[in-house]
Amino acid sequence: MWEQLDQQIFLFINSTTANPLFDAFFPWWTDFQKSPWFLFMVLPTILLWLFIKTRMKGVLVLVSAVGVASFADFLSGDLIKPVIERARPFRSDLADLVILRGPEQGGFSFPSSHAVDAFALAAFIGVFYPKAQIPLLVLAFLTAYSRVYCGVHFPADVAAGAILGGLLGAVIALIAQQITMKWQRGRS
Repeated sequence: MWEQLDQQIFLFINSTTANPLFDAFFPWWTDFQKSPWFLFMVLPTILLWLFIKTRMKGVLVLVSAVGVASFADFLSGDLIKPVIERARPFRSDLADLVILRGPEQGGFSFPSSHAVDAFALAAFIGVFYPKAQIPLLVLAFLTAYSRVYCGVHFPADVAAGAILGGLLGAVIALIAQQITMKWQRGRS
């Protein structure tokens, strides 16, 4: 029953919501975060802006967030996916109905590492910068939606990725806050 519902929602997002704007935006968006342009232009610009606005706190949060996303990516891609072994939509029994927007992705489908990473970042940074939480969650949602729209993940893959990433990012941020507070008390 759950698998049928997951497939029906997938087909709705992948086919029924198709339009020229989404066809242009979501394939670009789904690959943007892992592109060299993002890593060598956008990320350094964000680092510089954070340093100017909040000095070392911003730089430490962003550098830590990259570590959190790397750990989340390892957890989802290297530990969970090989155990679950869920086929991607274009390799499933829906293969003939899938509109694949972009290249085929390798590996397994569950959970979506893009969603895990995006929600881990949103949750982690959101703990330190609460005003940024809603915009970051919107960007994470766009990432998760793009993975289904582009035909490389089922909705359950991105939902599980969102939950796992969100919990992971929030827990690590709260632990980091506690450690920082204890360290600051010890210095005074």
